[in-house]
Amino acid sequence: MRHYETMIVVPPNVSESDLDNMVKGYEEELRNRHGASEAVVQKWGKRNLSYPIQKFTEGYYVLCDYKSEKEDIIQSFEGRLRVSETILRFLTIRRDEEEKSEARMKEKLLKRGKSGSKEDSGDYDGFGEEDGEMD
Repeated sequence: MRHYETMIVVPPNVSESDLDNMVKGYEEELRNRHGASEAVVQKWGKRNLSYPIQKFTEGYYVLCDYKSEKEDIIQSFEGRLRVSETILRFLTIRRDEEEKSEARMKEKLLKRGKSGSKEDSGDYDGFGEEDGEMD
């Protein structure tokens, strides 16, 4: 099962009730229409944008976190987001790939820590550590 995360930026001129309806609609759509399991849609609130998008400097952030076995879920969900006029930007990432790479990095770090080398453990006596050598 693949784990996805979609971040959506909505213009700040959208009312709170419309935003709530959008959030509920995305969650229902992911669960019912696209067959996603564990679909969670969260409002992150209004935040400043890094750069202006369509002359807006603020936007509402919405995070969609979901899992699915369907491979075409991204194309169909993003297709709906593309045609919506109330969305400034969106970005989807595959979290399961990220989680695998994070697990690999943790394993490497644990192996380094258990290897017992002086360089990794912090017990390294480097060049010029003693005052007598430099005279």
